[in-house]
Amino acid sequence: MNTLTNVKKSQGIMMFIILLLSYIVFASNWVAGSNLSEKIVYHYFNGEQVSPMVSEVINYTITIARIFANLVAAYILLKLNPRKASIVALVLLCFSFVAVFATNYWLYTIARMIMALGGSMIMVYMNTVVARFIANDEKIIASALVTASYNIGAGLVAIIFFLYKDVVISDWQHTMYVFSLFSILLLVLWTMLAKDFSPNDENTHHQEEYKYKDALTDKFVYCFSMGFGGFLFLYVMSLVSIPVKLVAQVNNGFNAEFMILAITMGGIVGTLFSILIGKVPFERKPFLLVHGIMMIIAMALGLYMAYINPGLAYFLFAIGGFVMFSQYSVYLNFPHELPNMNPRKLTIMFGVFWALGYTIYTVLNFIWSIILSYYGWDLSMVFYIVCSCIYIIFVFTFPALKVQTKRAFS
Repeated sequence: MNTLTNVKKSQGIMMFIILLLSYIVFASNWVAGSNLSEKIVYHYFNGEQVSPMVSEVINYTITIARIFANLVAAYILLKLNPRKASIVALVLLCFSFVAVFATNYWLYTIARMIMALGGSMIMVYMNTVVARFIANDEKIIASALVTASYNIGAGLVAIIFFLYKDVVISDWQHTMYVFSLFSILLLVLWTMLAKDFSPNDENTHHQEEYKYKDALTDKFVYCFSMGFGGFLFLYVMSLVSIPVKLVAQVNNGFNAEFMILAITMGGIVGTLFSILIGKVPFERKPFLLVHGIMMIIAMALGLYMAYINPGLAYFLFAIGGFVMFSQYSVYLNFPHELPNMNPRKLTIMFGVFWALGYTIYTVLNFIWSIILSYYGWDLSMVFYIVCSCIYIIFVFTFPALKVQTKRAFS
């Protein structure tokens, strides 16, 4: 068992970086697939017209997979320990490569769903590594990098699609083949370089062991997950579902890639801002409430201005992305800052957080698609903004919290 504990902090940080890059690859693969959805649907249905619900089925299955993955991720981790558990996750992530060669839309969907299982498990395992090797006063930086990972992946896709649009859309299979190769490379790197360690804190034997049943009876877990679901609905939809459909609505030169790039670049700047202020002992709850209100207003105004002034809309989307991610790392770091926290407890809690959060997002996404199909774009946008307010409602239930200790779990 000593081989599970004698891992240096530098090795832990190296493992965190590999998992972080893996999640960036997952995000880029997801967003690239969403941007190519029309080409992919056209390919598999031989040019036949399909409903918005069919074209959105990939996003449904990816989020459903993330729900399941997060529920089992902690169990797999506690059975296999981080190195082997992450190998499982990275192998599943490599199914993005298998999807490229699927012979029909439903096999493609299943392969992408398996890819999402791996991506979601990676997110849980990143939090375990952070909890084990990063000091509490530095966790906000690690959380900021975790929250930036999706933006980085989506931003890279937006830049590539803008600069080389004719190339990337000319053959969607070749494009997705290139994105998928990076998953295989990171699996090889992890297998060669990662070390194993116990996800349990050396001090947890003095405390009562935290189990899944404890998480499922914890009010904070549900409130955090509900708020998280509202945040995901606002953010993920703005990158994978709304941009292409918004272009068809406004018909005034509005550019989907510019929208994605504005949100992701604003998000990256917001992440940098959150790193700068993260160590300041300010009250977390009021900060989250104010920024939550601002992000929803910015996104709503951006959607409205897309009809009138695309340039101003991009600016508002960038503001929305900034405000989303100036708070997101603070939000995800909130459980790390709660009293009596340890790596095992965080692993289980984050598994439930992500599972419930994506359950809420998936349900809202499905209802949004129904509204779009049967009642039109305008009502679907009202639903989108109103349901995003779930985030604000549940942040109100959070306990008052400031930065407390500066010790690492390790």
